[in-house]
Amino acid sequence: MAPPRGGRGCWTCKERKIACDRQFPQCRICLGSGRECKGYGMRLSWPRSNDSKRLQVVNARKGSQKSASSSVPHWFINVYNSDIERLHDMLNPLTKRNVLPPLKRSPRWTPIDLAGAEVDLFSYYQNIVSPMLTSINNPAVQSLIFRMTLTDGALASVAIIFGIFALTCIHLNDPFRAQMYQTKARDAIKAAAIQQTGRGDKLRIIVAMNLLVMFEAIVSVDTRVNWAHNICFIKHASIKAYDINQAHTGDSALVLYWAYYFDVISKFSIRHYERRWKAAIACAKMEQLTVVARNSPETTNIIPTLGCSLEVWGAIASSLNTVIHTMDGNDDQTEVLNKLERRLKHAQQVIKVEELYEYDPGSMEKAQQTHSIAELYRLAGLIYLYRVGYSATATHSSLQAAKTSAFVILERLYTCERTFPLFIVGCEARTDNQRATILRLINNTRAQFTPTLITRIHNYLERFWAADELDVAQHTGYDEKISAILSSGCALPAFL
Repeated sequence: MAPPRGGRGCWTCKERKIACDRQFPQCRICLGSGRECKGYGMRLSWPRSNDSKRLQVVNARKGSQKSASSSVPHWFINVYNSDIERLHDMLNPLTKRNVLPPLKRSPRWTPIDLAGAEVDLFSYYQNIVSPMLTSINNPAVQSLIFRMTLTDGALASVAIIFGIFALTCIHLNDPFRAQMYQTKARDAIKAAAIQQTGRGDKLRIIVAMNLLVMFEAIVSVDTRVNWAHNICFIKHASIKAYDINQAHTGDSALVLYWAYYFDVISKFSIRHYERRWKAAIACAKMEQLTVVARNSPETTNIIPTLGCSLEVWGAIASSLNTVIHTMDGNDDQTEVLNKLERRLKHAQQVIKVEELYEYDPGSMEKAQQTHSIAELYRLAGLIYLYRVGYSATATHSSLQAAKTSAFVILERLYTCERTFPLFIVGCEARTDNQRATILRLINNTRAQFTPTLITRIHNYLERFWAADELDVAQHTGYDEKISAILSSGCALPAFL
């Protein structure tokens, strides 16, 4: 079939400067010669360097407009109709899903009615926020939170989802809505605590409070002690929920380890916060969660929520309990400290590879990172024990050995989101190379995880380094310096 009258020949014949029979879809002359027929549509092109008919070239030759980069050679490409069609194919909604990865959305069913904006908040938390939060950025805890949220519409589940929304809004720099959801979560927790009907509700209340602890720790620039009050609530709720003589597994163990993590971190903060209050000290002295955690049948396994094994975390907890009790002028604790030193020196930490693979086949590649962080915890526990428990100086031989091993690990790491061991080891940095290693890790970590907490650790470390440099004669001890630095701000320091 011939093209409409007045149509032009194909571009191939035009370039060859021969007559075209103008047949569709391809001209017979091109087919007969074995050439590609470039069609009859519009063709876009850039001017060639020797094209005197183009206005751009004419103006450039007249010198009316001279480009600053006129001396730089330009390379032009021709754009054909097929290129435009290919672009349309890539942008077509029916075909682009084969080119671009699908957008992850929230679960297709939820027993809780969510508005459109809240569905987006839930999706943003699931895909963006949760990987940035240290204690929950592992598949087991994420799965636990989502299952507890989507099981039913109970008040405890509603409290969890409001906590999720509060964390998401603060990451989206929306403090007004974040505060609104935080208030809703707290109200739902209070109501759920009054009418809780079973153990499941107790565990979900603890999870909801854990989320609020993380929220308060992120925004606690002006709110001094809210997150510590929340942790104390969690400890009391956990003591009621867990039998001290029973081993706990499954979801129950996940919630226990999460609460235990916050418990030990708060002990460290309260121990070195000079404006601590009596209720906080009394809460920090409670050791029931440590006793419950010891009932675990596998204390050598590295727990993702803790970042290390229960054996190491328990030894760190006992070290903190010991130094907290020494504040009351208790008897000599040398024998207790010696036992803790042996525990930390000989603690074994292993990774359950089958569990990692079950949740994420790609997590096998993270095994070395996981083990390195766990060892960093063990060495940080030793350093703290020597420094605060034994009051060792920087030249102590055992302290130097632990410090050297810790920096070997830090030099291998690209990021370190675990702020507690990073701070403890970072305070021992004396040379420029050691401090450069710490600062490199902080900068890399700030780009991948919640920047607020790691930025505070950065500030604490710089203040400690400055104080240590100024105290040339070392008139003040390590314990005194740490406490002064961590008490310099308005907020209780958080190492979550």
